Amino acid sequence: MMLALALAATIRIGVFGLFHPVELEVQPARGSVLMVEIAGERQVIEGAHSVRIRSAALVTGRGRRPVRFVVSVPGQIHREFLGRLEIREQSGTLTAIVEMDRETAVASIVAAESPGTPFEARKAQAVAARSFLAGSRGRHDGFDFCDTTHCQFLREPPSPTSAAGRAAAETRGLALTYQGHVLAALYSANCGGHTRTLQEAGWKVGEYPYFAVECPMRGVVSGHRLGLCQEGAAEMARRGATFREILSHYFPATTLGE
Repeated sequence: MMLALALAATIRIGVFGLFHPVELEVQPARGSVLMVEIAGERQVIEGAHSVRIRSAALVTGRGRRPVRFVVSVPGQIHREFLGRLEIREQSGTLTAIVEMDRETAVASIVAAESPGTPFEARKAQAVAARSFLAGSRGRHDGFDFCDTTHCQFLREPPSPTSAAGRAAAETRGLALTYQGHVLAALYSANCGGHTRTLQEAGWKVGEYPYFAVECPMRGVVSGHRLGLCQEGAAEMARRGATFREILSHYFPATTLGE
């Protein structure tokens, strides 16, 4: 797969699926104007107004452009997104799907996965997240990814000037490849001192073998111990390693392409 083709411009992410919502509330964010289509009828929502939705709907900006909006499961959770919102309904349960720019998704994932870590580790996380997005699309029926650890954690889009926003921008378009194919890069919180191969983890062996490597960080194991160790990457960055050196350590035999 050529990298340019793998790195799709937009990503479809299912959000709030864990809540099995029967109703969603949507309102504009930061002065946005929302175009809400329900059953063929279009509403304009702006200012402090909101709309409660219990059926299939589409939420965009004017001209169906991406827009900032806040979506919530009333009484449980709310979150701001930048993109387009499609709501599907089946047997009374709603599925919320946000179509967003790939780099917005990368920055949002870095903000969720690497809070407070050194900048070079954030950049390594950005490349790993982008590689996963490019290499494993279509993990769910009707959308590419969910917003949980089943796929990748996703939070509100950070400011472009934030560390997460800059990490995404400074690595824009970069993804890991192995033997000419984009690698759906895996990562976990703490490998406990060394990562594992797919075979050691009891996983099906794929195109990339996921070499077992030593890690500079010890501690309580958290996660599957495949690929990038987030705490190990942070420690490498504290010791002066660049994001390229971090990725080369945890993903031997891969190359960075754009």
